[in-house]
Amino acid sequence: MKLGLIGTGLMGKPIAQKLVESNHKLNIYNRTKSKTAELAKLGAVAFSDIIEFMQETDAIILMLSNYDSIDEVLFGSNIGNFENKTIIQMSTISPSESVELNSRIKRLRGSYFEAPVLGSIPQILNGELIVLVGSSNEQFSKWKNIFDTFSNKVLHIGEIGQAAAMKLALNQLIISETVAFAVSLGFVRENNLNVETFMEILRNSALYAPTFDKKLPNYLSGNFDSPNFPVKHLLKDLDLMLNSFAEKNINTDSLKSIRKILIDSIQKGNSDKDYSAIYNSVHLQKRNQF
Repeated sequence: MKLGLIGTGLMGKPIAQKLVESNHKLNIYNRTKSKTAELAKLGAVAFSDIIEFMQETDAIILMLSNYDSIDEVLFGSNIGNFENKTIIQMSTISPSESVELNSRIKRLRGSYFEAPVLGSIPQILNGELIVLVGSSNEQFSKWKNIFDTFSNKVLHIGEIGQAAAMKLALNQLIISETVAFAVSLGFVRENNLNVETFMEILRNSALYAPTFDKKLPNYLSGNFDSPNFPVKHLLKDLDLMLNSFAEKNINTDSLKSIRKILIDSIQKGNSDKDYSAIYNSVHLQKRNQF
């Protein structure tokens, strides 16, 4: 079985690295060719042509930014059919998009399932990524060992579309908790309150989430230049939530307000910065020292 990965960006690159380090023979493809160079040095086989990549690969992991990118790569290059190939979709897309992908790939005689993830670069490198699988029981049993390379928790959520839905439900908490913490922290700082006292109270309460401490140094330093997840991708995920939640009769008014904050952050030049950069669109009169 020849394993391949398409999309060697922020998440795809460390996943590919872990696979190669675990002695998987890995083919890789990225539309921006320079992003495969480091992985090629580690032992991955880099392809510059998607058709050649597909011809030499049996199981293809997708780690692309959105559905449109997947559509362009898989269906915009005269690849032909996907007979005897398995497409493993690991990006964050909507449940309906995942179901549609499954139908399209099946029509071309291929096999498909979804496996979106919770976590980022540090979790991948430490083998602690959470993988949410939407597949048949047979597919889950067959492919789980690949995920074990970079995950210590691989969960079979249900059928195709259900893992994508679970991922959006979890990402909603990331967005909402990030904004909620930024609001409170900004208010604490504007009132000249001791930030560490605030954090001590928070850590010892039911209100605490570990992400608060992970992002606190970014908020206090104003340095958002080493993204684990950029603002532009958070906005993409939020738009997926707005559409998917509305389809299920979930009130999205709070998320629409957060969207305005993300748009403001992007307009301030933070599109490619870590998503914690939204702090500067919440705490508008940020001071340098407290």
